[in-house]
Amino acid sequence: MKTKLTDLNSIKNFLGIIFINILLTFVALESVSLVFYFLKQKRFYYTSKNQPQSQEFSKDLEKLGVRLEEEIVERFHPYFGYVMKQGAFPRPDVNLKVNNYGFYSRYDYPFIKKNSNQSIIGILGGSVANDFTINDYIYNEFTRRLKKSPFFANKEIIILNFGVGGYKQPQQLLILNYFLAINQQFDLVINLDGFNEIALANINNKNQLDFAMPSFQHLQPLTGLANNNLSFKVLQSMLDIRQTKKLLSKTMKDLDSCSLALCYTARSLQARHLINQYQEKLKDYEKQQKANANQLFDKNNVINLYQSPSKLDAEKAYDKMISIWYQSSLTMSQVLKARKIPYFHFIQPNQYYQTKRVFTEEEKKLYLGTDSPYSDAIKSGYPKLLSKVEDLRKEQVNIFSAVNVLDGTKETVYRDNCCHYNNIGQNLLGDYISEAIIKVVKDSK
Repeated sequence: MKTKLTDLNSIKNFLGIIFINILLTFVALESVSLVFYFLKQKRFYYTSKNQPQSQEFSKDLEKLGVRLEEEIVERFHPYFGYVMKQGAFPRPDVNLKVNNYGFYSRYDYPFIKKNSNQSIIGILGGSVANDFTINDYIYNEFTRRLKKSPFFANKEIIILNFGVGGYKQPQQLLILNYFLAINQQFDLVINLDGFNEIALANINNKNQLDFAMPSFQHLQPLTGLANNNLSFKVLQSMLDIRQTKKLLSKTMKDLDSCSLALCYTARSLQARHLINQYQEKLKDYEKQQKANANQLFDKNNVINLYQSPSKLDAEKAYDKMISIWYQSSLTMSQVLKARKIPYFHFIQPNQYYQTKRVFTEEEKKLYLGTDSPYSDAIKSGYPKLLSKVEDLRKEQVNIFSAVNVLDGTKETVYRDNCCHYNNIGQNLLGDYISEAIIKVVKDSK
């Protein structure tokens, strides 16, 4: 009996030692995790739990263009090339989602005025135009600036978004004419473009897709799916990317629900690993897509795309893409002038066209990618595009170069290595656009 009690005590002592060691290990790991969090975030973990911890990865995901909650959201459109999937990216807090025509907006189209006090402004362009409009939907800064003018002071300004990522001329021209044809009302139209017309048209040229066709980058995956001619390797790459995104989405949700610093550290490291993995899989997908590019013009395809006879050399290519941009804007201006609707054309700033801007360390590190597929084309083509501004002005087009509007601030204004701006950049651009519009409207009275 005594031996049994001794054995029982020994087991209890042994288990007690194990428990204490586990507890000490946990405390040590939690302490290390707290230090890890503090060094990264410059704040204490337990006092910042009300903030979503996954936000620290938002810049990386944004830079990569990762849509965790969506797969392929582009859809073919018989006139516009492609639009977004209806209902995608819902934001009930600001009444936003992709509308009936495939544009991210508060309103379905055509939007009909409810009263004569409403002033409808249409904004066309690519992702920069889309972002500019969304920024105003959320913060209303641009509309507030416009209301400083007596012309808009007592108006209910309705902003309609007609911008989608990757759009370039003549897509804006075609979209404008389409909506005019179905009686969409406009009191003013803004076209915010320039970057895609050079950067994405250059990629079209490299792949022998005609300059006037929509972006090769956006069309190729859609046509491959529609034509059912994607190779096994491309399909496998797409599946790998989808699986990685699912794991990443789950990890982000788990990260936000962590109550311990140790959980945060584990999920944070896992998220970082998955983001790196996503980058590698994306590179593999792009490699497979390039190998599959020749199938874009297969005669048996159900999607008919005009193939250029050959790749043009740089000078001829820039001349052609700029000619399309020039004629499209001129036509937009003429069509709207005939209807007495003011048209304003703004050329967007970007980090690859050299101005007097002094980049921040963050911008140099994150947003000036040496491997950007756009930088060389912009450096060579943007000066040629800007040289046509005066010609458009002679044709009485209200066109403005906004390439220098970000030069006056020492703060970070970009948010990725393509061409997009953070809120500071958006506000600076909004200031410039609103001031230009107010001045022209005032002078025309």
